[in-house]
Amino acid sequence: MYREDVIFHVPNSFTPDDDMLNQTFKPVFTSGFDPYDFEMIIFNRWGEIVWESNDPSISWDGTYGCKIMQDGIYTWFMECADSENDKRYTFEWHINVLR
Repeated sequence: MYREDVIFHVPNSFTPDDDMLNQTFKPVFTSGFDPYDFEMIIFNRWGEIVWESNDPSISWDGTYGCKIMQDGIYTWFMECADSENDKRYTFEWHINVLR
């Protein structure tokens, strides 16, 4: 039986500076995950939630409440399920916002 592994890439930096290159942040899934069982949350350095989504096709544009966030390091948390057996995966890392 063929089993499709959860394969994805999450960039470590993005530059939301209106130059039309690398403007938003989101994970890029290649295979194996259930798009209907997904959550991503981004926190500032004080642990406050600045962005969250349950839709893996939606990107963070580096704003919070229509305000441009400061350059810096933000923490992201992601939880998703395996499309084969609903096994849960959680990941946490950092994203650099550069302008």
